[in-house]
Amino acid sequence: MPVLLKRATRILIQGITTTDGRLNTNLMLENKAEIVAGVSPGRYGQEVMGVSVYDKVSEAIKRHDIDVSVVFVPRNAVFSAVSEAIDEGIPLIIITPNIPVTETIKLKAHARERGITILGPGSAGILVPGETRAGIISNEYILKGEIGVITKTAGYEKRICQSLFKEEIGESAVISLGGEDIIGTGYEEILEEFGEDENTEVVVIGGETKGRLEEDMARYIKDSKYPKPVIAYLFDKEKNPEIAIEKERLLRDAGVTVVDDIWEIGQIIKESITEEAEEAHDSSEEE
Repeated sequence: MPVLLKRATRILIQGITTTDGRLNTNLMLENKAEIVAGVSPGRYGQEVMGVSVYDKVSEAIKRHDIDVSVVFVPRNAVFSAVSEAIDEGIPLIIITPNIPVTETIKLKAHARERGITILGPGSAGILVPGETRAGIISNEYILKGEIGVITKTAGYEKRICQSLFKEEIGESAVISLGGEDIIGTGYEEILEEFGEDENTEVVVIGGETKGRLEEDMARYIKDSKYPKPVIAYLFDKEKNPEIAIEKERLLRDAGVTVVDDIWEIGQIIKESITEEAEEAHDSSEEE
């Protein structure tokens, strides 16, 4: 299931009658999301902002075509909710709460068997400016543009977008993987999609020192001869400075531009855009 969503992507909200479910359903609808159904046990027949509510995912699936499920249920109900979505074959599941690692491992294995993509646990979701939004991801400091953004811990994507916004640079899509050491989807799968996406010119990574996903990403970029420029910034480097130095070395060795200051991201891209414009102008004058 591609994670670069479109306006017509049909979304199910699991836990739609919870406080988080109601709040984010409203925010997603404001961002043009196509929410076709909600699920909350015992709430069959109700509506939330015009969205029909069902007791079970199986009931919603019978009445609606669904591409994505966004999970807002309480932490102790996440495993059963996600398992149900996997069993019903929903192609992409976004888990917004954090859950125990043991549950993540089981859900990840179950999803892999069914060919289903999981973002999270702890994912802020996906935002495609001007098209749709799935999850808790903020649209503050967002402009429509050509930069693909990938981060892990929810909230870090906003800080990356601030750097771009300062230079009036927009995003093609913003994707949050989830901040746990073990998550459903890593950087490589998203990078592959951005690499093929005609709307994305540059990819910006907000990495972290914990976990090994950044090492795997560096290997993928180097081995695949990744076709687009990648810029990376590591959050919380002061917590693990030795690990940060090694990860930055691997990324640079893979051809990634690594910045020490998050505000450099927007500056570097702006300078590159300016240089390209000047070169195009000089070329046209020569002709």
